[in-house]
Amino acid sequence: MNMEQYIVAIDPGTSKMTAMIARKEVGGKISILRTEQVDSENCIKRGCIYNGDAAAEKAAYLINRLNEDYAMPKLSAPIKQVYVSIGGQSLHIEQHSIRKQVETETIEQRLLTEIEDEIKQYKPELYEVLEILPAEYYVDGQLTDSPRGTTASSVEARYRLIVVSSHNLKMLIKKAIPEKIEIAGYIVAPLATAAAVLDKKEKDLGCALVEFGAGVTYISIYKSGKLKYLVTIPLGSLVITKDIRCLNVSEDEAENLKRKYGSAILNWEDVSKITLDEGLNTERKIEVRNLNTIVEARTDEILANVVHQINKSGYADSLASGIIITGGGATLQHLEDSFKNKVNKNLRLAYPTANGKSQSAEDSTIIGLLTLAKYGCVDASEKKTIRTPDTPDTLNTPDTPKIIKYPKPPKPRRFINRLNGLMNDLFDIENDNIENDNIKNDNIENK
Repeated sequence: MNMEQYIVAIDPGTSKMTAMIARKEVGGKISILRTEQVDSENCIKRGCIYNGDAAAEKAAYLINRLNEDYAMPKLSAPIKQVYVSIGGQSLHIEQHSIRKQVETETIEQRLLTEIEDEIKQYKPELYEVLEILPAEYYVDGQLTDSPRGTTASSVEARYRLIVVSSHNLKMLIKKAIPEKIEIAGYIVAPLATAAAVLDKKEKDLGCALVEFGAGVTYISIYKSGKLKYLVTIPLGSLVITKDIRCLNVSEDEAENLKRKYGSAILNWEDVSKITLDEGLNTERKIEVRNLNTIVEARTDEILANVVHQINKSGYADSLASGIIITGGGATLQHLEDSFKNKVNKNLRLAYPTANGKSQSAEDSTIIGLLTLAKYGCVDASEKKTIRTPDTPDTLNTPDTPKIIKYPKPPKPRRFINRLNGLMNDLFDIENDNIENDNIKNDNIENK
C-alpha cells in the first residue's frame, strides 16, 4: 500500500447490521468517516440469516445510505466494492492431513506445491471451506518450519480449515449486493475481530479471544502466532434479554434493563427497585435483585461453556497472555469479575482502535474488516471528489473539477423481488433447535 485508501465494510450481526466507510492511511491507521446501522429485527439469528427477504432489504438500505451524500463526510466518488464478514453458529475449525512419500529422498518445492494444490481441492462433507490456515509440516514425524530441501522419507502437512455448514455461501452473499458493487473480500468474523484487538505478542505467547455477540459467542485460541482452535457457542447476550422478559416486560424494556442495571454478579443486598412506565396504567416495579438473579444465571451458563471449550482445546495451560474478551456482550457489568472467578488466568476487556482512540467493543469485528482490507473500495481516479470534514470549501470552486456523483442503487424493494428466497440459506442455519441442553450435556460428559 503506497497511498491512503477508502474502505467500505458490512457486518451482518444478530442484533444489527453495520456498514462503515473509513480512510486507511499508510501504515494501516484507520479513520472512520461514516457509520450506518439498521436493526436486524430477528431476520438474523445466531449469526445466520433467518428471514432472507427482510435481511436483503436491510442490506439494500445500508448500501443506499452509503452511496448518499446527505451529510458530511460526503463520499461522492463511486463505491466500487465492499468487504463482508462471514460468521454463524456452525463456524469452526476442522483438521485435515496430507501425507506424501518423498521419492527423491529430498523434499522439493514440486512436492510441496502438489500438497498445496490437493488441499485446495479438498471438500469436507456437509461444510464449505472459508479459510485454509497455513500448514504445519512434519518431516519423518518431526515438526519442521521449513521442509523444503530436507532429506526425508515422508512429509505430512497438517491443515486447519475454517468451515461453515453452508455450500455456495459466498455466491449467495454476492447476490445480496447490488450488481454494480463487487465483493472485495469475504472475511471470517473471528479473524477480523482478532486483527482489531490482539497484538503479535499475545498471539505468540498464547491467548484465548472470546467475542460475546448478541446471537453467538466465538472462541479463538492462538499459540505461536497461529490460530489453533476456533469454535462457536450458539448462545449470546440476546438470550439474557429474552430471559428477562419473564419479569413481564417487553423485549425493548428487557434490553434496556440489561444494559442499564444488569450485572453478571448478583448483589443480594441491593433492595432497590426500578419503576417502568411511571404514572401510567402500565406502571410496574422491578426489583434489581430479581433482575440480576436472571442475568447472573444465564451469564454463568455462557461462561461455563466458554471455559469448557478452552479446556477442550488442549491449550488451556499454554495461554501465557491469558484471555481477551470483546464484543457488545462483554460490556455487561461485572462480566470481567465473574469470568476471573472461574479461571485462573489474566483477563482483559479489549476495544478496537480507530480515529486515534478506542472505539466500542461491539465494533471490533467491523473495524477488523477495515484493518484486514487490502484493496481500496472507492475508485482511486475519483478520490479527489471525496469530501471529508477537513476538506476545504474551495473544492467546488469553478477551477475545481466537477464532483462526479455515483447513481443511487435501486430502491430496496425493487431488487428484493429479484432476491426473493435466495438469502434464506445465506448462513445455512443448522437445526434452529440447537438449544442449551446440548451444550450442558457436553459439559457434563467432559467433567
